[in-house]
Amino acid sequence: MDAASKATLLAFLDRIGLYDESEALIAREPSAEDLGLLLRAFLLSVPFENLGQHSHPAGDGIAAVPAGKHIPSLQMHKTLKKVVYDHRGGLGFELNFGFAWLLRSLGYKVRLAASYVIKPDRPVAGHLALFVDGLGPQPLHVDPGFPKPGSMAAVLSSRVTDSIIGDAYHFAANDDPLAFGQTPEIAKRCGQVLMRSRKTGFGGSALVDPAGLTKMPPPAPEMTPPEPVYLVSFEDDLALDCDEFQAGIAGLLAPDETNRFSQKRICIMMRDGGFDRVGEDHVREIRHGKEVKREALKDEAAYRQALKQVAGIVL
Repeated sequence: MDAASKATLLAFLDRIGLYDESEALIAREPSAEDLGLLLRAFLLSVPFENLGQHSHPAGDGIAAVPAGKHIPSLQMHKTLKKVVYDHRGGLGFELNFGFAWLLRSLGYKVRLAASYVIKPDRPVAGHLALFVDGLGPQPLHVDPGFPKPGSMAAVLSSRVTDSIIGDAYHFAANDDPLAFGQTPEIAKRCGQVLMRSRKTGFGGSALVDPAGLTKMPPPAPEMTPPEPVYLVSFEDDLALDCDEFQAGIAGLLAPDETNRFSQKRICIMMRDGGFDRVGEDHVREIRHGKEVKREALKDEAAYRQALKQVAGIVL
């Protein structure tokens, strides 16, 4: 590893709170235990956010910030600068690209896989997953870029529980070509579907938009039945700039009224047992499926201050 790459690696480990352990992590052989440590540290340090694709209005004593500088991309050098040096987060492509770079820099064997997020009407090519080989008889699936199936899952056989929120995940065969509104091409392309059971139901989901709700629903009394999250192929080993990733990020950036990422500013910071979310006019704290705090944001200045307090982001 050259000096510049090691400097970035040390800065990345510092970014996720592991600087004191950095030399030991670099010296050790990859392991499932260290992978779990890195994954948890990343989830609790790097926010899921789309602020770079939005312009931000001027307010009392603050200047307007145009879109563009931190717009999501598939270029690794831009992602590393944004996440590591500019103390920002990103969308799924950026977060998983950055985490893959971190793992590969520490000697892990990582593959990138296209994933088709299941919407009410059809699956869409809006995400990717990571598979880590060589740590056991089966690859490990990790995905810190999707709020939030962050836990490791040994593909094919295991059911795992997310250590942060408590949701459970497993893979099932995608053996019904008519399911999920998928096209024949996707049915042939993706042999597996990631399934999730929610520990606390609707209220514990980070991407649920509470607009119009004055109070979140109570936590579910028991684990919910499994529901499909996304379709994926265990065999994928894709390049950073492959056509599927190009189509996926284009969809996330499209100025379409049905695209939540282009219509609203989103910032989610994972916490032990839940998350904090900065919305357009409020900030919420969710723990164990319950809304424990909601604070109104009266103007853009208050919004900017909330971003700084919750996620350390300065626009």
